[in-house]
Amino acid sequence: MIDATLIRLRADVPVGAYLSGGLDSSTTTAIIRNYTHNPLETFSIAFSDSEFDESEFQRRMANELGTDHQVVYCTHADIGAVFPEVIWHTETPMLRTAPAPMFLLSHLVRKHNFKVVITGEGADEFLGGYDIFKEMVVRRFWAKHPDSAWRPLLLRRLYPEIGRLGETNERFLTSFFKKQLTETELPFYSHLIRWSNGARLQRLLLQPPQTSPLEQAAQLIPIPDRFHQWSPLAKAQYLEIVTFLSPYLLSSQGDRVAMANSVEGRFPFLDYRVVEFCNRLPAKLKLRGLNEKWLLRQLASKLLPADIWQRRKRPYRAPIHRSFFHSQTPAYVSELLSESALHESGLFNPLAVQQLIRKAQSGLQLSEVDDMAIAGVLSAQLTYHHFVKDFHHRLSPITDSDRVKVINNMKEELTV
Repeated sequence: MIDATLIRLRADVPVGAYLSGGLDSSTTTAIIRNYTHNPLETFSIAFSDSEFDESEFQRRMANELGTDHQVVYCTHADIGAVFPEVIWHTETPMLRTAPAPMFLLSHLVRKHNFKVVITGEGADEFLGGYDIFKEMVVRRFWAKHPDSAWRPLLLRRLYPEIGRLGETNERFLTSFFKKQLTETELPFYSHLIRWSNGARLQRLLLQPPQTSPLEQAAQLIPIPDRFHQWSPLAKAQYLEIVTFLSPYLLSSQGDRVAMANSVEGRFPFLDYRVVEFCNRLPAKLKLRGLNEKWLLRQLASKLLPADIWQRRKRPYRAPIHRSFFHSQTPAYVSELLSESALHESGLFNPLAVQQLIRKAQSGLQLSEVDDMAIAGVLSAQLTYHHFVKDFHHRLSPITDSDRVKVINNMKEELTV
């Protein structure tokens, strides 16, 4: 891991580092600090919305390591403003807005005359870091005694906010996670809940597919030879890598928005030697009970403060509906979600979309599925506009001078 990080510092230009405040990027940054004499500049995102903000931990690590730390301050309005530009560069619909702050972050990197950054992608996939892996462990444990009233309570360890639910909602939650609970031999067992939940988005399509999520997955995901012999964790890791890491995390949220600003990301955790080593590890060295990335934490304990290396993983996310529906809703949102625009693209049921819009405009708290639906519909409409309807007319194009103004405004707000 140390060598994988250090060789990625080889460049004809200065190399910076993304610093999220989490375990992965803190570890690679600490390796650079401890094993080189290089001056180091780090970059991170601060959100105006406290639900998504981790700037406290970022500052903690930057101060601990003594890096020259730069921050891009991101509001709901900033995400909404740059989203068309993000879709222009990613060239695909998506169910998240997380690439938008990463787009602004890479611009900050470029503004500081850096072209290369070290970043922490891959650790969660190859060392068992995601909640979906822990969810799979709990469900398999529960499936051995499906009528147990105690085993599903382990979900509270996985999702702490579950502890605040009332008895009625807790019964609903138990019912939700119990779907296909005992079908542990299914090849896609670890992802069944997520895919079934995500399939609810298909109700918005003008022509929803007639097949189930399981049938769709069987058509789209290649299953390797001897897959049935792999450990449950290895199966879940493979599915996450082929459905999330490669097509989304390293593309839309990674290379596409970084290269939009001519910034190259380098990934020590995806060094082929690190990947091969991780794939040879027994599952208990990755996920020990419900403690994710156990072996990486042992390395990090020698490099990081205890409050950083012992932190429970907090996934990187960005606001969705509040980025598009607020006091100054961007003009393109109303334009692309109008009934006429929806009829023109022919992708979505206008009535269903209008119901979703009214819900978002009401100010009520939206579910994660509703949030994904808004991002999915809007990004698909943007993709249609940019690459089918009118390639030469970019909605809300952002010039270089506009970007400079955005960054300067963000720095002023952060100072205040």
